Amino acid sequence: MMIPELWNKPSLWDSLQNETRPIFLYGTGNGGDKILDVCAARNIPVTGVFASDGFVRSRTFRDMPVQAYSDVVETYGADIVILLAFGTTLPEVTAFIDMLDTRHTLYIPEVPLYGGGLFDRTMLTEVHPALTELRGLLADEHSRLLLDDAILFRLTGKRQYLRRTTDPTEEIRHLLGEKNIRTMLDGGAFRGDSASMYADALPTLEVIHAAEADARTHRHLSAYARTETRCQVVPHHCALWNTDGELTYTSSASRGSGAAGQNHRAKTITVPAMTIDTLCRDTKMDLLKLDVEGAESEALAGAEQTILQDRPALSLSLYHRTEDLWKLPLYIHKLLPEKKLYLRRPACIPMWDLTLFAV
Repeated sequence: MMIPELWNKPSLWDSLQNETRPIFLYGTGNGGDKILDVCAARNIPVTGVFASDGFVRSRTFRDMPVQAYSDVVETYGADIVILLAFGTTLPEVTAFIDMLDTRHTLYIPEVPLYGGGLFDRTMLTEVHPALTELRGLLADEHSRLLLDDAILFRLTGKRQYLRRTTDPTEEIRHLLGEKNIRTMLDGGAFRGDSASMYADALPTLEVIHAAEADARTHRHLSAYARTETRCQVVPHHCALWNTDGELTYTSSASRGSGAAGQNHRAKTITVPAMTIDTLCRDTKMDLLKLDVEGAESEALAGAEQTILQDRPALSLSLYHRTEDLWKLPLYIHKLLPEKKLYLRRPACIPMWDLTLFAV
């Protein structure tokens, strides 16, 4: 078991507090805000901010001029520390990040998307028993190693712990393809991306109830639903929550949206809220998929009757809140002890889209 070895790894934040080289933020936006806030709270000086050469324009971020990468290297040399402040799935951007990792000291700080504590050595000490329990419940070695990667990445911010990935469509087909899934709820359906992927992977699917809270995104979802021919897609304009009513919602039509959103660069709106128990009261659910931007815990609380009655398979995002990594799987195991638990994630930077499958 790898868990005890984690104690020997230095914390990213401890390393930064002892750093004497220039520290630069790569990227701006909400992620950059969060990283700079942590650095300020821990007295970690940040020398400046840069962007890729092709994306530089005359602007500032947090009262610092945004420089071009080539200008930073020309001024400070290669012996600098870089804090990556954004995520990507684009191969060309990933290749550039890998070059930075080779040429400089690169960290990818894991700052919570939606609140919660920062994962450092102190937190690791506190939650070690829960992580050990979860590791013992996971159904295969890939899941156990991926949990180790998640812990090590959060602790160290190192790019090397993001390389264990699989194709999401193939994993859905492999883990769920023989379960005769006919009806599912797609919570956090966005524009229909995940519904289309599940329709492709699961030929037995007949109906997908797709819930999306953001009104603008819901319009795209509805347009997709009208074109889907592999199964029926029923769009619902609502946030999945633990009560029915209305919610204040952070709207950016991207990551950082949601009822739990904390993005001061995005506007807030009021959206309808509904529990899964209400939405699904007349429909037996074979599969619940929840990627609801930090509201997974609340959505599950509003789904307990459905879960206990239908005992569906689950696909559940674990990366939005720090504590979701261990709290949500242990909660699902308590409700559905007969299910096998698997962890999977696709290729992306940082460790977004880490998903629990309960099958």
